Amino acid sequence: MLTSCGKSSPAWQVLKGNLSYRRGLYQKAILSYQTARDSLETDKDIVQYNLGNVFYALGEGKAALQTWELAEKNAVDADILFRTAFNRGVVYLNLGQYDNAFLSFKRALEINPGDTDAKINLEDALLRISSDETRTGEMPEIHISKSQSLLLDYIKRKEMEEWTAPENESIENVEDW
Repeated sequence: MLTSCGKSSPAWQVLKGNLSYRRGLYQKAILSYQTARDSLETDKDIVQYNLGNVFYALGEGKAALQTWELAEKNAVDADILFRTAFNRGVVYLNLGQYDNAFLSFKRALEINPGDTDAKINLEDALLRISSDETRTGEMPEIHISKSQSLLLDYIKRKEMEEWTAPENESIENVEDW
């Protein structure tokens, strides 16, 4: 992981890039991340992931996809693998490439099966694929079997139970702020 934080170190450049990104100074963030990437031996996946996020924030979805692909090729960290797959799914949804979105969210869930947002987005991609099929009359590349549909319904019910269960619990001893 990025450890040294001297002003010329790659870790410092990543921190500068993160700060610039949060402030909306995307060009400065890109320069900082590129400087860090060019001087790193390892952990390039983190920098590539961050660069992809900047490109996405700039509205450059295709550049973000390419950059996240590079991050995924170099990644050893499951968190980076999950985040790149998830973010690619979001971009594909926005581009109307629902089959690719489905595959990306499926990959994200293979890495982190408990992520609710990935589950919701996977279902959204499936619904959009089904909607496209009924509008165009074409057969999509990805077919939803009855068992997959039942599984999605089951997951949806379980997720709703998880979200509604705490509302039913009593909170007698909690002081009001």
